[in-house]
Amino acid sequence: MPRILIVDDDTHIAESLRERFAAKGFYTGIASDGLEALEQIRENDPDIVLLDLQMPKMDGFGVLAKLQEEGIDSTVIVITAFGNIEKAVDAMKAGAYDFIQKPFEPALLDETVRRALERQKMKRALTASTPDFVVVDPKMKAPVDLARKAAASDATVLLLGESGSGKEVISRAIHQWSPRNSGPFVAVNAVALSESLLESELFGHEKGAFTGAIDRKTGKLEVASGGTLFLDEIGDISASFQAKLLRVLQEKSFERVGGTETIQADIRFIAATNCNLKKKVEEGTFREDLYYRLNVIAITLPPLRERPADLRALAEHFLKEFKPAARFAEEALQVIDSYRWPGNVRELRNAIERAAVLLEGNEVGADDFPAEILLSKETSIPTGGFHEQVDQHRKQIVVEALDRAEGNQTRAAELLGLQRTYLARLIRQMGIQVPKKK
Repeated sequence: MPRILIVDDDTHIAESLRERFAAKGFYTGIASDGLEALEQIRENDPDIVLLDLQMPKMDGFGVLAKLQEEGIDSTVIVITAFGNIEKAVDAMKAGAYDFIQKPFEPALLDETVRRALERQKMKRALTASTPDFVVVDPKMKAPVDLARKAAASDATVLLLGESGSGKEVISRAIHQWSPRNSGPFVAVNAVALSESLLESELFGHEKGAFTGAIDRKTGKLEVASGGTLFLDEIGDISASFQAKLLRVLQEKSFERVGGTETIQADIRFIAATNCNLKKKVEEGTFREDLYYRLNVIAITLPPLRERPADLRALAEHFLKEFKPAARFAEEALQVIDSYRWPGNVRELRNAIERAAVLLEGNEVGADDFPAEILLSKETSIPTGGFHEQVDQHRKQIVVEALDRAEGNQTRAAELLGLQRTYLARLIRQMGIQVPKKK
């Protein structure tokens, strides 16, 4: 059921709009001022917000600014009085999707809401298409912001980071954020195949090109036409294949193995590696010209151990995915915090999936993690007294930030370098009493 929030200090208008959209199958809510609207938006996450510009306590422009500041993605339709077109335009510049004028034309109102709802569904479908894409830690915000900017062009992107750090997830996000998102996303692991098989897989081949080529094969370059090709572990390909790949990047064309027909490569290339490509160039094992062709926009992903705020967020996300009713015991969360996760996000996901599959009840404990994690040298589980001290220290940091922000959770989150939603979760988990705003 779609959710709509009607924000208007005119109770007659608000009630009539609520009745109208309730009859159309919407879950409806009402707010009479900007502050109340923000509270309801944060709590209920409506798909559509019908927002009056002139209200007490906080006007519509103030609400729009707060939504932008907090990264809330509800689609806003501004309600404006007749003759206030300039203000409506200013509101759209501030983040509103569209505007309608009082008195409402019912057909226009319905059509505007319908289009806004379609837009909102598309936005959330794109987000849902990258299910492991959870970002809380400030160290991941810069790479993600760069990825969003890179997505707008067809420039080649080079993703750098340890194995399992989320390079393919980011590459899929870039594709979904790009104008090519209606085209295919094709992933190829460059080291999973021998050189000859990789060439056939990427370029395709003609019938009779080699022993066993009994039919023509369409390669991944053709399959990815109009979309994105993701080449993983690019740092490990052979020198001869490097030359072949360079030609594709330079000329945007290729031929099938054993063929003479030139095929255009209408493709956005994203490459990834866990190697130091710059060092490989210096050592002479990777072509310098190919390196610079790939390194147009380089994005480095930090390992999971350097993103502590993402640990619990990702763990909770994966557990919800595999067993929605389950929860973590505090001892399990301590294991998650204490282990360094050398396999990064991939290893964390696998561990949570294993725990969820084997779980008999609904609470994941420390013993539900594999022994290789509990006994690994990568794990440092101190005494209970130490954990208590660590938790107390974390709690004190949050309390001090809330005090400095005078109870404003958004401001406190900014001071801590955290997302507001994550801070709210910490406050609940730690049982912190938020000071009243002054």
